[in-house]
Amino acid sequence: MRSPPCGTSCSEDNGVEIGKYLNKGLWGLADKALPVAYGVAYVLLVIRVLPDEEFGNFVLIQEVFLAISALATAFALQPLLKFASEARRDDTGVVSASFLLHGIFIVVSSLLVVAFAGPAADVLNSAGLAPLLRLVPAMLAASLFRNFTMALLQAEFRIREVFWMDALHFLGTPFLVWVVSRLHQFDTALDLVYINIISLSCSSIAGVWFARKWLPETLQRPGGGMERVWHFGKYSFGTTVSTMFSTKADSFILSAFTGPVQVAVYNSAKVFVRIYEMMNQVVQMFVLPAASRLSSQGEGGSLKVMTEKAILFLTVGLLPVTAVFLLFPDTLVGILYGGRYVEAAGILRVFSLLTFVVPLSAVGMNILMGLGHVRALFILNLQILVASLVAFALCIPRGEALGAGIGYVAAATFGAIVAGRTLAKYVPFTAGEVFLRLRDITGFLRKQFRH
Repeated sequence: MRSPPCGTSCSEDNGVEIGKYLNKGLWGLADKALPVAYGVAYVLLVIRVLPDEEFGNFVLIQEVFLAISALATAFALQPLLKFASEARRDDTGVVSASFLLHGIFIVVSSLLVVAFAGPAADVLNSAGLAPLLRLVPAMLAASLFRNFTMALLQAEFRIREVFWMDALHFLGTPFLVWVVSRLHQFDTALDLVYINIISLSCSSIAGVWFARKWLPETLQRPGGGMERVWHFGKYSFGTTVSTMFSTKADSFILSAFTGPVQVAVYNSAKVFVRIYEMMNQVVQMFVLPAASRLSSQGEGGSLKVMTEKAILFLTVGLLPVTAVFLLFPDTLVGILYGGRYVEAAGILRVFSLLTFVVPLSAVGMNILMGLGHVRALFILNLQILVASLVAFALCIPRGEALGAGIGYVAAATFGAIVAGRTLAKYVPFTAGEVFLRLRDITGFLRKQFRH
C-alpha cells in the first residue's frame, strides 16, 4: 500500500488509517476476551460440577485435541498465514496446498489416535479414557474448516468475522452446557465432548460462509505452492512439537505419575493461565502478519519500535493479573470452586510469575515466525523442549500438582530468555530500550488527562 501524498488530505488519510486499525484492534481484543469468558463459564459450569475423575479425563482429551490441532495449524496453516499476509502477495497454489496438507494431517492423526487409544489409557492410568479418545477424530473433523478458514480470514485482517466464529464456539459451548445441565443430563466427560463437537461444527459452518470469497482457491492446482508450504511448514511443525511438550506435556506426565485426580487439581489452577494464552493469541493475530509485512517492505525501524512497545505494553497490562494471583489466590479459588480444589491456590501463586516472561516469549516467537526465520525458531524450541522435560522430570515426582506448576514456570522462564536472545540477532533491541518505552505510556496518559 502506498502512503498518501502529503497535501491537504494527508492528515485526513492518516486519521482514516488510525481509525481502521483501531477498529480492528478492538475487534481483536473482543475476540481474545472470548476465551476468558469461556474460562469463567468453564469454572462455574464444568469444574464445579463434574466429578474429579471425569474432569481429569476431559482435560486429557482436550489436550490431545488441542495438540493435534496446533500441530496441523503449524504444519499447513501457519505457512498460509505467512505468505498470504505479505505485502507482495503471490499465493498461487498456496491456499490449495495448505488445505490439502491440513486435511491429510488431520486424517493421519485421527487414525493414530484410534489405533493407540487403549494403550494410551493404560499409560495414563485411566480406564475410562479409551472410549473418549476414539471421539477425538470427530472433534478434529468438526473443527477442520474452522481452523482453515480462520487462517484465511486472519491473513486478510478480517478480525470481525474471526470474532463471530470464535463466539459460536467459546460462548456456544457454555450455553449448551447450561442447557444440558438444566435438563439434568450433564455429569460425564462424554457429555462435554459431544457439546464441543456441536459448537465446533457451528463455528466451521460460519467460517465457510465468511471465507466463501477465497474458498475457490482451494480448487487450484498446488503447483509451486506445495513446495513453499512444505519448506516453511516442516520447521514450523518442529517448533510446535517442541512447544507442545513445553506447555502440554505437564498434564500427561502428571497423570502417568499420579492419575487423573491430580490432573484435575492442577488444571483447576491452570485454567487461569488462559489469560496468558489469550494474550499470546492477540500477539499472533497482529504481530505475526505485521512483522511479515514490515519485513517485506524493508521497514526495519518500524519493526524495532513495534517489538519494544509490544513487549513492554503487554507486560504492564498483565501486572494486575499478577497482583490478583499472588495476593488473593485463596479468595479467588474459594469463590469460584466453592471449597473444592483448595490446593490450587498455591499453584496459582506460582503461575503469577508468568507475567514477567510470557510477553517476551510470545512477541519474540511470533516476530521470528513473521520474518520467516523458522529454522532459528525450530532450534530455539528444541532447547526449550529439553529444559521443559528436565523441569517436569525433576518437579512432578516430588511435588505432584504443585511441582507441575513450578516446572511449567521454570520452562517458560528459560524459553523467554532464549527467545529474547534469538530475536535480538534479527531485531536489535535491548532491555533498556524496552524499558524506555515507558515514556510512550506516560505520554499517552498525560495526553488523555489533558482532555
